[in-house]
Amino acid sequence: MHIVDMVYFWARTTPRRPAIIQPDGIVTYLALAQGVESAAEYFAASILDRSKPVTLSVPNAAKMLAAGLGLLRAGFDVIMASKADLEHLPAAETHTLVYERGDDTLDGRTNILFNESWLSTGANVSDSGKPLPQTRTKDTDVFFFTSGTTGRPKRIVRTQKAWEQRILFNGTSAFTDYERALIVTGPASAFGFTRAYEVLYAGKTACFAAMGQPLLWLANTYDVDLIIASPQQALALAETQEKHTHYPLAGLKTIRLGGSIIARDGIERIRNQLCRNVVIAYSSTEAGIIATAPYDMIAHIPDAVGFVIPGAEVEIVDAADRVLPVGSEGFVRVRSKQFVSNFGIDDPNTWFHPGDFGWLTQEGVLCIAGRKGDVVNRGGVKLSVVDLESFLTSCPGVRDAGACTLMGKSGFEEVWVALVFEPSVDLAELRRQIDANKEFGPNIDKLFVVEAIPRGQLGKIQRAQLSEMLQSINQDAFSATAPG
Repeated sequence: MHIVDMVYFWARTTPRRPAIIQPDGIVTYLALAQGVESAAEYFAASILDRSKPVTLSVPNAAKMLAAGLGLLRAGFDVIMASKADLEHLPAAETHTLVYERGDDTLDGRTNILFNESWLSTGANVSDSGKPLPQTRTKDTDVFFFTSGTTGRPKRIVRTQKAWEQRILFNGTSAFTDYERALIVTGPASAFGFTRAYEVLYAGKTACFAAMGQPLLWLANTYDVDLIIASPQQALALAETQEKHTHYPLAGLKTIRLGGSIIARDGIERIRNQLCRNVVIAYSSTEAGIIATAPYDMIAHIPDAVGFVIPGAEVEIVDAADRVLPVGSEGFVRVRSKQFVSNFGIDDPNTWFHPGDFGWLTQEGVLCIAGRKGDVVNRGGVKLSVVDLESFLTSCPGVRDAGACTLMGKSGFEEVWVALVFEPSVDLAELRRQIDANKEFGPNIDKLFVVEAIPRGQLGKIQRAQLSEMLQSINQDAFSATAPG
């Protein structure tokens, strides 16, 4: 069933149940459904070209979801875009932008301002109004821009068939034990929109707030029982909780992590500061969830990311794509119904290569050692930059760290590191700790101090951008010291 039809179903059966909670108010299922229907009627009358997707860029999550569902209800394909994505729209064949007052518009295209009357906020919403229709919503596609670790955005599609495959896996069971899910990433991303879709499909409450103290305030005030975040986002929340907020978070039952790999000490920090029960997942935008498990079940297995889920297959192969025995480390390849649906692939046996190194245990646990581009052969020494970053951020006074590789003058790959310091950092002690580490200390070729590490929406380091930034800093330093 289409997500819009499920929102209407919950609006009929539990009209006053909160669908969305934000710091500025509550939107009930009835208010959301009526807003979706009003927006759909306006879009259907105002946008004449149905052959092109409509771009939606609205920072407010509740408005973004209402307008997005309204476009889907009206039969339009939708491009969900953040403000940073707008520069990539000329190649997306979109002629219409729906935007929020005060935000950017697109030259030479139809710009539609989000109408505040489409969405009524506040818990006490009247039950009056015309009956909601019960006809099935047309199948439509949703497009997202995603960059992963590359920093180079690519457009991916979520077809209605792919959504249905996702629901067949999760259904309402994924939220049986939860009422209010706080989704750290906004609905402009595939990660955020997918989770919001699942929460609303299950008839539960999707919560959104700005990162940091506002988000933790909302979680504490409204007894949020589930937080869905990337590892980097959860670590940032743990730091805020540790240093500033100290909220009891009495209602929080679980934190679900997905989007990137996290080291053991990072999970322990999240458990200590936010919630002891952590569920981790290995997934991709292209293939959906591949493996998942409560951390307690797999904590004893190094680099474990979960049990391979029903409906997904994982194999470990060598560079020639030959299957390796169980327990052998190699390249991960996966196939799933969602991957086939996402890309309209005719052959269901087509494999997807996410670019990760890993292995499978005898019990079906998937372990990930890192990405292909995150393992460098430095003069015969294999080095994981992810492990290097984990080591550096464990050092007192280091707030964040990012590593990348560049070809040195000697013809070998060099490891360049960027560090973000705390004001209280002891540089002499940090240098001593780095030099004392026999695995990483001798293999850092250059170290830079920066204000921030370039990261994507889910907190993944954008290594291409980091490389460009460090090369620029290095060139500036060289120019400043070169003889005049």
